[in-house]
Order: sequence, then structure tokens, then C-alpha cells
Amino acid sequence: MSIEWFQLNGKVALVTGAAQGIGQAVAAVLSAAGARLIITDRQAEKLAQAAATLESQGSEVVSLAADVTRTAGVEELVRQGSDAYGAIDILVNNAGGSGNIGIDQIDEISDELWAEIIDGNLKSAFLCCRAVTPHMQQRRQGSIINFSSLSAKGAFGPRGTSAARLPYAGAKAGIIGFTTQLAKDLGPFGIRVNAVMPGFILTPPDARVAQRYDDLTTEEQAAMLSGIPLGRPGKPEEVAAVVLFLASDAASYVSGAVIEVGGGR
Repeated sequence: MSIEWFQLNGKVALVTGAAQGIGQAVAAVLSAAGARLIITDRQAEKLAQAAATLESQGSEVVSLAADVTRTAGVEELVRQGSDAYGAIDILVNNAGGSGNIGIDQIDEISDELWAEIIDGNLKSAFLCCRAVTPHMQQRRQGSIINFSSLSAKGAFGPRGTSAARLPYAGAKAGIIGFTTQLAKDLGPFGIRVNAVMPGFILTPPDARVAQRYDDLTTEEQAAMLSGIPLGRPGKPEEVAAVVLFLASDAASYVSGAVIEVGGGR
């Protein structure tokens, strides 16, 4: 194996939830490896800022604001992205999150909140995969990387950096089953499907995870870190590096895998 196996020259990558944090880091790393980018997020202003930053670093970027929980929005996103570049080789389903409402107990979770979190994390991945895979099937190649979370294994004690953690855990567990089944369904078409499972990743200060972490007491922060054998939060770039591996030819025989990026937790 040579370093060329990790190059993405000539490839086109669609990254959702790319306005900040892990999504923006993924876009930057894939671009540095040679990929042309389609980035999307429903936060149009932040997405424009991310696109400007990437372009200043030499990236070729098509930026399209979209709500990836809506079929029409996803289909238009894929249509415009495909028209711009002629193909989509890599799909990174990073969009999601645990919301803004802190909830601990199941009887406090409304139908609306449950649907919002499930749709944002699981339905969005389904819609994007459904829209992109016909293009990949025609060319009999492609790489899809979904985002699960170590929250899928559950957490005990204070919420920490998660808000509505029960539906979030359910959605991220669903991503695992979705990924492993889709890998089997699409394997005959030469399409690989994998997932990453980040743990505690400390995003930039203006992102929700960082803000929630800063709101914790010193003791609560220490308690969170005590459960991580490496003893520190992860960085968005460390997750992005795993995404690059899965997107590249270095992972040409890897499909249906779920890779933890959690510091040994």
C-alpha cells in the first residue's frame, strides 16, 4: 500500500451538516486529499462562511443550503450537485445532533421531539442514501460513510454534552443497523457502506457540544474525561481522518464496518 491509496483525486464528495464542527473538518480533509466538494447544511449563513473558508484553502466547493430531513430538499441537492460535477462518488451523512432541549427521562419526551431527533439523524441518512445510490449504482462504485455515535451504547449519569439523549441514542443505534444492512444490499454494485462512531469530540467554541461542555462544572468535566482511557476529548480532525480512510481506496475491502473514534472508551 502506498500513500496514493488515500488520495481522492477526481472524486466528488457530498458532506451533510458541513457548516461547522466535524462536518466542516471532514470536508476540509477530503478536499486536502483531492476531492471536489458538495457541502450542505440548513444553517445557510454558517454554510456560506464554511464554503468561503474552504475556498480560501484551495477547495473546489459547491455549497447548497438544504434540510436533509425533507425528500424534496435532498433530491434537489443531489440533482444540483450531480449537475455541477457529473457524479457523486462519496456521501458522508454527518447531519444530526441531540437537539437543544435537555431531557433526562422518557416521560418528558414529546412525540414532536422524538420525531425531530430521529428524523435529523436517521431519516436524513436514509433520504440522502436513497437519492445518491442510483447514481453510484449506474457507475458501480461509491463509498457511503454514515455517522453513528458512542451514545448508541447508552450513557449513565448526567447528560453532559447530549441534550435529548434517549432519542439520540435510538437514532444512532439505528444508524448501525441501517449501515450494516445497506452494505449488504449495495455490495453487489461495488458500493461500500460504513459508519464512524465518535465519542466525546470537542467542537469549536461556537458549536453546541463545546457550549454544553463549558457549562459543566469542573468536577463534571473531570468525570466525563475519566471514562476516556486516552484522558482527553477528541478533535474533529481525528474523526475526519477516519472518514478519509473509509472514503479512499485504502479501505477498498472494508464495508459494513462501524469504527469507534472514542479514545478507547
